[in-house]
Amino acid sequence: MAEQKKDGEEKDGGEALEALLGRLSEGLGRVLDQQKALGDRLARLEGRLETRGDEPSGPAAPAAEVRTYDYRVLHHSRCYTIQDIRGRAAGMVSVRRCLALRELDQVRTRYHTGTGDREVQYAYRMLTDGGKTEPEWTPVEYRIGKDAGADYSAFLGMAVPIKSSEVFELRHEIRLHNAFSGRNEWVTLVVEYPTEAFRLEVLLPPGRKLVGARREESEGASNSFNKRRVFPRTLPQTGQVSLLWEEERPVTGRAYTLFWDW
Repeated sequence: MAEQKKDGEEKDGGEALEALLGRLSEGLGRVLDQQKALGDRLARLEGRLETRGDEPSGPAAPAAEVRTYDYRVLHHSRCYTIQDIRGRAAGMVSVRRCLALRELDQVRTRYHTGTGDREVQYAYRMLTDGGKTEPEWTPVEYRIGKDAGADYSAFLGMAVPIKSSEVFELRHEIRLHNAFSGRNEWVTLVVEYPTEAFRLEVLLPPGRKLVGARREESEGASNSFNKRRVFPRTLPQTGQVSLLWEEERPVTGRAYTLFWDW
């Protein structure tokens, strides 16, 4: 009887050990599957981070839909000058220093119609010596893309194609009429191309009281963030009030807006 009992205990112990080993094996399998899934997610994340600087934030696009750019903006300077206290006359000058990423026989740029009547001029110049000298601006004709809604694309035809890796500047000038006649106004700079830095400035005329100013970033129609107050400064030479926003490494595809009440 004792031997039979011993054999039964050994059998039960063996079955228990076998069950324990089975559970351990199953658990180890789940751990390995989780590690593999985590490794796949990290690999996808690394791929998205590598292209983040050149693409708008948001869900990663399929490889076949990744956008390529004609040029990179090294510095974008845009200044709006409001010339009378009623906001009926104003001007905008925008200069972008660009690095060509391929040969360009035409240059595509954003053309924003906004509100009010306006007159538009484009010009360009090549910086062949690293910007040490100031070459003359060459006026250039433009055509507007069709079916683009309120924000159009302007195509500038180059008399001589711009070669890859050449540095050039685009100047966009607008005379605005009745564009800032309300009590609450704003200007927006949309970072359409990968950009190293921008300077967005609004110059308000002497004699018009400024109530307050702020800035914010946005992606899409209702997704705004990074809202901050803007502190104006008065230019001693002219008495104009300056609202200034300078940004390093802005996000491609994002809109940067200055608001003011007066």
